[in-house]
Amino acid sequence: MKKAKVLVIAAAALGIFTGCSKFEPDGTAVLAGKNGKVTAVVMEALDQSYYDSTELQNLINTSVAEYNASAGTEKIKVKKFQASDQKAELTMEYAGGADYAAFNDVAFFTGDILSAYDAGYSFDTTFQKIEKGNVVNASVNRSEVLNSYNYYTVILEEPMEVQVEGSLVYVSSNVEVTGKNTCRVLASGSTASTSAEETENSTMEDGTVVLSPTSVTGTRSSESELAYIMYE
Repeated sequence: MKKAKVLVIAAAALGIFTGCSKFEPDGTAVLAGKNGKVTAVVMEALDQSYYDSTELQNLINTSVAEYNASAGTEKIKVKKFQASDQKAELTMEYAGGADYAAFNDVAFFTGDILSAYDAGYSFDTTFQKIEKGNVVNASVNRSEVLNSYNYYTVILEEPMEVQVEGSLVYVSSNVEVTGKNTCRVLASGSTASTSAEETENSTMEDGTVVLSPTSVTGTRSSESELAYIMYE
């Protein structure tokens, strides 16, 4: 699984490899808004013997400026960059999922289910039905999901936390629900361990689902590697 986040790209260039709800993730995560905007937070450990924070920040700013110049308008903003104690945190805002996909060279889509299907996403996987942040049915077929074509969706390949501006209604089996509007995309080959029976017997609580963003044109992964998140 490729790690195509901008901070990692910048680190590589320097030879370094060693949901309105508040969006305050503890690690790398994305927030998908209903207006199409995507906010991404990247947190990475850096080898202090290799990196220079000023050089790293300049490289990030240059990459963003070049992308915006090519787009003819400001599609990406660097909202925050901080490097200290061998850790770096970067917050970026993308005008849409397509910009996130293109800039990071990954599969990433945000929009409604019908638009995603028209864009070539087949939804050919097993889904979990979510109510109030809990899994109530762990084996939902694609027909039921596609019939709910007016829901918003985030489709991505990177394992990370995702938060949506709304409430989760369906997620694919490779997504672990962590709250009402937050979830975690699992690494390739993994599936969420929470069963519907276990969830129905648990206490309903408000939470946050981790996830991601808008119409995407990045590198398309195979269907089995994609994570689907639907919300309203």
